[in-house]
Amino acid sequence: MNIFRPTADNKPTDFLNPLGEDRNEAKGEIRGEASFVEQTRQQFEKIKQNETQQARFQSKGINRNNLQVVNFELSAFSTGSAAFVYENFNDTVAVGSPLDEGVVFSSPTSTSNENALFYNIVYMNLRLNNSQRSDFLFQPSYIEFYTMQKINNTSVLGGKIQRQISMQRVQSNTVITDTGNEHGVQSFGLDVYNQQTLYNQSEALKGIRTIGLALKTINLNLDSSIDTANLIINVEIGLDLSSSGQNY
Repeated sequence: MNIFRPTADNKPTDFLNPLGEDRNEAKGEIRGEASFVEQTRQQFEKIKQNETQQARFQSKGINRNNLQVVNFELSAFSTGSAAFVYENFNDTVAVGSPLDEGVVFSSPTSTSNENALFYNIVYMNLRLNNSQRSDFLFQPSYIEFYTMQKINNTSVLGGKIQRQISMQRVQSNTVITDTGNEHGVQSFGLDVYNQQTLYNQSEALKGIRTIGLALKTINLNLDSSIDTANLIINVEIGLDLSSSGQNY
């Protein structure tokens, strides 16, 4: 039997259970229900945290695979017996005209470069091979490349990229040329002798952006006269896949 306990203002505030049962049980709640619900909630929270950590781990794993290595080979760029090789390419090609002797990244059509994608080059490496010997290369030995952009032309290869900033020259005893089809556009060179060159040496430096590369100059110094037709250059390019896009 429940005993009514009045308050000073004659309003009921509580019930006493003469059998000593918990008043929550008297109201219909099951003993331990609150702790069970809390344990279940904590378990769900741990599951959510584990799923979040797993997703982050997988995301980091994907980000580590952003480097794509592209390889190609250069050969038949010289003939005859000589102790050096010096060949120029694309030096008369004007801005807006398609380049020759080059490669384009992604998948352009056979008649247009409009589907080509820009990528950031983060490193490059050159290796010189010769079927006769391999210890004959002297400095300076280098290869230069033109970077490439899309052009409105029915060509697989794109065109030269003009310099994107202004530049002023000062000359007295020398002649500085910073305009024209060779020097008013973007190009870069790699030292074959020292091989690897990096272009993303800090977090802020993203690399060289281009849809492909075209040859500019091959300059090789040899220790003796050889058949230059046997020379082969292996090119290795590291691309950041996350940098791909339609725009420069």
